[in-house]
Amino acid sequence: MDKLKLIKSIVFIITFLLVFGSLMLLTVIYRKARPEPLSYRETSLMQPIGSRIDSVTKIDNQLAVVVKDGGQPDRIVIYNPQTLQKSATITLWDNDNEQ
Repeated sequence: MDKLKLIKSIVFIITFLLVFGSLMLLTVIYRKARPEPLSYRETSLMQPIGSRIDSVTKIDNQLAVVVKDGGQPDRIVIYNPQTLQKSATITLWDNDNEQ
């Protein structure tokens, strides 16, 4: 009788581990199959106070942000959202105001 109880216990434990393992495997597959939710991060373009964003264009993996005002000439800030850093600043000079 003890051998039968031992076999039943082993079968119960193996069945439990099989079901639990299958559920864990399905959970992992489900999480990897779903797209990652967007996480919003706060960052700065390091522009002077009074600057405003005129437009934004995506170029490959970077953003070209046209920035106006702020006491400086219009400029294009190249920003990399993956590294959260600006790559370059291109200043647009107004030919009408040149001496």
